[in-house]
Amino acid sequence: MCAEHFKLDEQELAEKKQEDLKLARAACSGDQMAWRQIYDETCQPLYNFLCYQTGDRDTARDLMQDTYVIALERLDSYQGHGTLLSWLRAVALRKCLDWRRRISLRMRKLTALAREATPLGDQKTQETFPGLGDSFQAALDRLSSKQRAALLLRELEDLPFSEIAAAIDCGEATARVHHHRACRNLRQWLEEGDDLVFGTGAEGSMS
Repeated sequence: MCAEHFKLDEQELAEKKQEDLKLARAACSGDQMAWRQIYDETCQPLYNFLCYQTGDRDTARDLMQDTYVIALERLDSYQGHGTLLSWLRAVALRKCLDWRRRISLRMRKLTALAREATPLGDQKTQETFPGLGDSFQAALDRLSSKQRAALLLRELEDLPFSEIAAAIDCGEATARVHHHRACRNLRQWLEEGDDLVFGTGAEGSMS
């Protein structure tokens, strides 16, 4: 039964890739309706992905807009090896990495300035990212970008590891490793602090 279900999923995935490739080629040829269909089918899951990655809705909207601008410019490079959504996630993930580098640099500068302006030498200034609301978000931010993406795509969107691998630009076995390490690290960090708000079946989904 499981084998039949797996084959069906693989067949559906192959058909989806072919449909997406035709859609992308039509959009590249100037078909506005094709581009509109791409946007309508991918905007919500892409926005959710960016919200999970950044922890901030406004930032997610900005990065989503940037992602579609780049996608429109580079759509002719899409070859149908994965779905359009996974291709867009890969573009969005690179935008997230760029954003985090910029934020990290800004926060380091602000922290240095705050420390210089603080009269008490032992007062601590903690570097943070915008949008962190609780211990779980803080723990997510401690993960590497690929571990975080593998975890969220698997647990929140229930994607197969083949799709996750395409989204984060690695092999399927490596995607499983990223997911496993993300689950392990989250459990360890959250057990040291607040209760875990992550489902207990996470590591079990690796099988």
